[in-house]
Amino acid sequence: MEVVFSDRAYTAILAETTEKIKTETGGLFLGTVIDETYYVIEAIDPGINSIFQVYYFEYDQKYTEHLINKIANLYQFKLELIGLWHRHPGSLDTFSGTDDKTNTKYAAMREQGAISALVNIDPEFRLTMYHVSSPCEYQKIHYEVGDNLIPEVLLKYKSPLRYKRIMEKMLSEE
Repeated sequence: MEVVFSDRAYTAILAETTEKIKTETGGLFLGTVIDETYYVIEAIDPGINSIFQVYYFEYDQKYTEHLINKIANLYQFKLELIGLWHRHPGSLDTFSGTDDKTNTKYAAMREQGAISALVNIDPEFRLTMYHVSSPCEYQKIHYEVGDNLIPEVLLKYKSPLRYKRIMEKMLSEE
């Protein structure tokens, strides 16, 4: 079992971590699972109404649900919510009791479980990946980064022509 991040998804994690350098933050992973490989195509931000504190973080649920649907709809291949990440202060790279509850919820959403990552900056960036099965059991897993490691079909957007045809069809039905 492993995780492969698109360049864009990995960069999104770095960007969000940099923007919230003094507090906890996080995000959600959109992608798919093929033969026990979790392909993370997009890492979406936690939302403008998230709670960012030094030792606490909470997602903006309404925003993330909206963004998941918008981003997933851009791709030819159906992207799904496959996991999440968040930053812990210092060098703590294990999950808290609150994290266990959150990870249990996400793992129960999918037969294959979910992936969850912890980010630390102590003093260098470190990403620790875990597979979470239901009930909440953790397995540390390896990850790699690179669009070249991802099947091309997973990175393709729907064509603009497709949306134009849908619009034309909708307008002709009025």
